[in-house]
Amino acid sequence: MLQVERAPTKRRGRSLWFFGLFFGLLFLYVIWRNYLFVAAGMLRPDFSRIHQCYDFNLMELPVSLLLLAGLYMVVSIFFGRSAWFVPGVLVLLAVDLFALRYYITHVEPNRHVVRHVQLASPKINQPIRVLHLSDIQSGGIGVKEVALFQRIRELEPDIILNTGDYLQTIPPKSAESELPKLIRLMEQVDPQWGTWGVYGDTDYLLYRFPTEAFSPMQMLSSGSARIATPAGVISLHGLNLNQSRDYDYARRSIERWLEASEADEFRILLGHSPNFALGVGDQPIDLCLAGHTHGGQFWLPLYGPLVIDSAVPRDWARGFRRVGIPYLNVSAGAGSNRFEGLPPMRLNCPTEMTLLELVPMAAIR
Repeated sequence: MLQVERAPTKRRGRSLWFFGLFFGLLFLYVIWRNYLFVAAGMLRPDFSRIHQCYDFNLMELPVSLLLLAGLYMVVSIFFGRSAWFVPGVLVLLAVDLFALRYYITHVEPNRHVVRHVQLASPKINQPIRVLHLSDIQSGGIGVKEVALFQRIRELEPDIILNTGDYLQTIPPKSAESELPKLIRLMEQVDPQWGTWGVYGDTDYLLYRFPTEAFSPMQMLSSGSARIATPAGVISLHGLNLNQSRDYDYARRSIERWLEASEADEFRILLGHSPNFALGVGDQPIDLCLAGHTHGGQFWLPLYGPLVIDSAVPRDWARGFRRVGIPYLNVSAGAGSNRFEGLPPMRLNCPTEMTLLELVPMAAIR
């Protein structure tokens, strides 16, 4: 009579049970640690917590997985068993996490995507190429910034509008050492109707420089400019940082600008934070430009931007849309946040700039 050997089946059953329990507990631990980061205020945002979360998930966790894989193999050998499945899975997970760390820190932050937008207006009689640049946020001028301005030259914009956060220097770099380098890059781009900008919230160290130090960029802080072009008159108004954060604070400045400009001028309002756009829906403004949000930097499936640090709706964190009478473009930024020693980080939200082509209304088919 045939005898059936059942021991291996029992051993496999125990192994599968142990495997499921081990990885279940590991998964719960990872969820618990990330919940603690969120509960501690990471999404408010708290950039020190964001840094801790980054280090845990993309350095501490994969290193721990490799150590566990080694320990598991040593114990298995000690008991005279050959166990490769569990340590193999642990090593694979660790490698994936290290690869993700490399991608979000070194690949996506350096992609320099150009978004193209076409906007028709009866105030424009021939095309104008407007480049919206924001949040360069350089820790130190280097290869990335050189590549950025090389790309800008290739786009041949007629005018460049920058919505702030030029530098966020990392010692021993400083504003004194890096601003002249950034200005030299700007000088290599020569749009026919100039480069204009406003201050952002990382630019507080730049306030002590005279406005002449930013030339060829002309700073608009609660200031206006009128540019007469063959395509039509462009009226610019730049908000200071606090005005961009609160429309009620910006209201009087905007009203004075609108009163001084003509109805047939193409009106562009610049501010660092997009918060001001919450109050301009009924104003006769053609285009609003903002940055600050970085598009969230992490754009998660089914959730959207992780942190936008703004009062606007989450889906306003990047992109072009109508917000009443005006159109609004919020740039996801040409750089990345470096508060609390953060490395540049991006996921599903590459660095970008926007080329807006203003065209006559009749040019749209």
